[in-house]
Amino acid sequence: MTPDDAREEIELKVVELIKQSVAGGTMTESRSQQISQVVLELLKPGMTWEELYKAIFKLDDSCTELSSIVLPYAQSYEQNITKKATDMVASYIRVGNYDAAVNLAEKVVHEDVKLEWQGKGKATTP
Repeated sequence: MTPDDAREEIELKVVELIKQSVAGGTMTESRSQQISQVVLELLKPGMTWEELYKAIFKLDDSCTELSSIVLPYAQSYEQNITKKATDMVASYIRVGNYDAAVNLAEKVVHEDVKLEWQGKGKATTP
C-alpha cells in the first residue's frame, strides 16, 4: 500500500459518509461542501507517509464528523509507530544512549518519525 492508496481510501470513506449523511438528513449540502473542501486541502496526491499522517490527524479538527474515519488511522499510528518508538527509546536508555533516546522521543511527540511501508506476503507455488 502506498500513501496515495491510503489517501484514496480515506477520500472514498469521506464521500460515502457525506452521501449517507446528506441522504439521511443529518448533514446539509453546505456542510458537505465545507467538509469536502477541507479534505481536498489537506489530502493531496503524492504525499509521503509522514505528510499523510499529519494531514489525517488534522481532518477532524474542524470536521468532527470525520472522527470515525480518523480514529482507526490514529490507532494504527499509535500501535505501529508510537509504541515501537517508545520501545526503542527504552532500549536506548537501557544502554545509556540518552541523546538518541531524547531525540527519538521528541520526534514522536512532534509526529516527525520517518515512516516506511513494510508489507508481508507469502510465496505461492503454482
